[in-house]
Amino acid sequence: MAEPSFGVLGPLEVTLGERQVDLGGLRPRMLLAMLLSAGGQEVPFHRIVEGLWGAEPPATALGTVHSHLARLRRALEPDRPPRSPARVLVRVGAGYAVRPAPGCFDAERFAALAAEGHELVGQGRHGPAREALDTALALWRGSAYADFPDAPFALRAARRLEEQRVQARIDRMAAEVGLGRHEAAVVDLSGLAREHPGRERVWQLLAVALFRSGRRVEALDVLREARSTLSERFGMDPGPALQELEAAMLRQDAVLLDRLVVAAGAAEPAQPEESKETSGPTEPAGPPLPVPATELVGRAAELAAVTDLLREARIVTVTGQPGVGKSRLVLEYAHRQAALTGVPPVLWPAEPDPATRLVVVDGGGPATAAAVRRLTDEDPRLRVLAAGREPLGLPGEVLLELAALPLDTAVDLFVARAVEADPGRRADRGGAWPDPAERELVAAVCAAVGCLPRAVEQAATLSRALPLPALVVHLRDAPAVLLGPAVDPLDGPLAPDDALLLGRLADDDGGWDPDAMAVVAPAPAGPALLAGLVDRSLVEVVRGRRGGTAHRFRLGRPLRQYAAVLIDDDERIRTVRRHRDWLRRLAVDAAAGLRTDAAENWLRRLHMERRNVRAALNMALADGDGAAAVDIAGGVAWYWFHHGATAEGTAWLRASLTAAGQDRSAAGCAARGRARVGLSALRSIAGDVPGAVTQAQAAVEEAERAGHDYLRADALCGLSFVAAASGDAGLAGSAATRSFVAAEAGGWPDLRAQAGMVAGHARYLAGDLGGATELLAEARRAARACGYGWVVTVAGWLGVEVALDRARHEEARHAALALTDRLRNAPEVSSWLVTTLSLARALTLTGDGESGALLWGAVTGIGRRVGLAAQHIGRANAHRNRHGAPAQRHAAAYVRGLEMTRTEAAALIATLRA
Repeated sequence: MAEPSFGVLGPLEVTLGERQVDLGGLRPRMLLAMLLSAGGQEVPFHRIVEGLWGAEPPATALGTVHSHLARLRRALEPDRPPRSPARVLVRVGAGYAVRPAPGCFDAERFAALAAEGHELVGQGRHGPAREALDTALALWRGSAYADFPDAPFALRAARRLEEQRVQARIDRMAAEVGLGRHEAAVVDLSGLAREHPGRERVWQLLAVALFRSGRRVEALDVLREARSTLSERFGMDPGPALQELEAAMLRQDAVLLDRLVVAAGAAEPAQPEESKETSGPTEPAGPPLPVPATELVGRAAELAAVTDLLREARIVTVTGQPGVGKSRLVLEYAHRQAALTGVPPVLWPAEPDPATRLVVVDGGGPATAAAVRRLTDEDPRLRVLAAGREPLGLPGEVLLELAALPLDTAVDLFVARAVEADPGRRADRGGAWPDPAERELVAAVCAAVGCLPRAVEQAATLSRALPLPALVVHLRDAPAVLLGPAVDPLDGPLAPDDALLLGRLADDDGGWDPDAMAVVAPAPAGPALLAGLVDRSLVEVVRGRRGGTAHRFRLGRPLRQYAAVLIDDDERIRTVRRHRDWLRRLAVDAAAGLRTDAAENWLRRLHMERRNVRAALNMALADGDGAAAVDIAGGVAWYWFHHGATAEGTAWLRASLTAAGQDRSAAGCAARGRARVGLSALRSIAGDVPGAVTQAQAAVEEAERAGHDYLRADALCGLSFVAAASGDAGLAGSAATRSFVAAEAGGWPDLRAQAGMVAGHARYLAGDLGGATELLAEARRAARACGYGWVVTVAGWLGVEVALDRARHEEARHAALALTDRLRNAPEVSSWLVTTLSLARALTLTGDGESGALLWGAVTGIGRRVGLAAQHIGRANAHRNRHGAPAQRHAAAYVRGLEMTRTEAAALIATLRA
């Protein structure tokens, strides 16, 4: 069986025998190149998605990646038998890797040959060294990863390979000099010196080759040129080796000269100036870019975004609150461009010369904006990359707003800086710092400072003196005391209106949208004030990635702590109550919206408001306002249900019902009834079926006391569903019938569909599988007609269960795959879990026990983590036909599945649909 050969030392190339392999379009080629650049190590799935699309992947990213992976596997191993394990593109942990056969990857062959040649040169075996190095350099067909010049993964890998290539070229010249081919070496070494003027070893070899050719005056001239170049262009003096070589030549010291010749051939002196080397004949005047003292952590997506923006726009400004890392990002990009192009950017206010293509601006203001406009007017090829809290305000300027780091990345940054500040802590622990408990404390520290890089780094240095638990407490209470300017987001005094608006918004823990701001922080000029605060990077814009989610705004944690003191206590109380009242209205609207075709948008909106919901419930309960609490909790109950947040939802609903008391008014009874319907649903999916039945019966009674016919019909639907789960066929059937009659009488299409679904569920429990199938199909049609997506899903899932019990296993498998595909990117957790469990059964019964066991384990593990018992939802477990559970021989697969995430399980399901 032929092994594929991979080539990245030029455009990506894959061959099988003599045949070129068709890899498809740009993204599958990029995916393969990304895996190859990892050198056989795992590339996690989320890194693959980030590498292909950056920070804003499309909704179809998951399926698209798996489609590309399947195509690549077919292309790389066309003769692999079905269901046999892959050998080349393999699954590793939560990601993938490419494992070429020995000798089948040109980058690995080049590195091995170059290392062999370097070692041979050091041993003085110049003939074999030149042969190995010629073979290594002949593998190059152009620039490494030439198809992907701007991809972050390719930049890193290409930079490493290019450095090895330069070293191999120098080693080859050392072999030539060692073989006495001095005249031939002079030509190539002269070119190398122009390309890499900061490499002292090149100058040494060139001078030696000239000297041995009898061109002694030229050899001394080369050494003087080296001294001048190193001084004028790099601000440094020649190293000891060059100085000793010059002295030996002047004294005609043959013994010392021979020793220095051997040294020049054997080793490369330190290269502190490599980051500034250039392949061009000229360099722009002006101060060099500052060299960061530490490596950048994270920001790969942002660096890729800068590249994309500078392709389209001439002026790109990176904005963000103080300490978010604007200047560091711009500097990192500039250094990478210098390494890639060989033409260093100019740091303004230095003037660019004709070779300059990028000007870096750190800071803003009118004078800076005017200068940038003049530069871009004078040279239309010039690009400007600026960092500042505010835009420059120039025509054609494009903004990149830099957000705080993701929590995991902030933790990685803290750990890196803490180890740099105190290397002993890791050494003392055998490299095992931090342990999981300490990492959680580090995460708390990072969250306390809003995951702002500058504050995280300063907190890391403080961890030498303060234990992590004490650091967490101090930073939560008073970050400014420890970190000072590192977390102070305010730059100068605020206008009174700005201060009032910021103070009012400081209690919105989860951010806000324009509708919320109009209620919580009412002001005639509110939008204009907000725009000004956004421009000054005091307020962050959070743009929705999906339809239906409006733009939102938020304050970073440090700013919220500073802004909280900008208003007095009375104003804060008024603001908090306005916020609570707004959320109360939102919860009522959400409860209705979740029964429409806008349900997914409502679920996502409630997910964004979840912190504000908690704050409002806390305030309502603290104020003793049980009516507000029960309205909010009852309206949000179905969000908790769909997300599987059983413990949180149950706690809030019980506390709210207790606070609401026994208000006998119609409104009070109705509010408690809605809350009990939600509590019943949550107890059901948590596995507490008796508790679910009790709450559903209480909800029916509350609705009847309120005289609320719609709520009564809804509560009867809930009672029927949980009664079926308890095995009470009589109660399930009677409640379904009463619900359907009420829905018909009221003319409510959503409840007619829901009542039809629970009636089918009751028939299923009673053993009338044919009748159940008909009722469930009709319920799905009715739900589609009125846009009630949850009933479409649940009726479809119950249809799968009926098909399984009717031994229509293939039909059930296809239906379950279609349902899981529909739910692939949906926010519902509970529906996805029960549908995936049915798919697991269907897979086992159609012969794929391994996949079935994996998914059964995944459903169990995910359910445990969110507090949801999928196996107990719906028809009573005691009555369910248990066939389809994992067999003993698949126990290992089941155990592996327990550790899977939803993303990983969905990825597995995607391969089953392929």
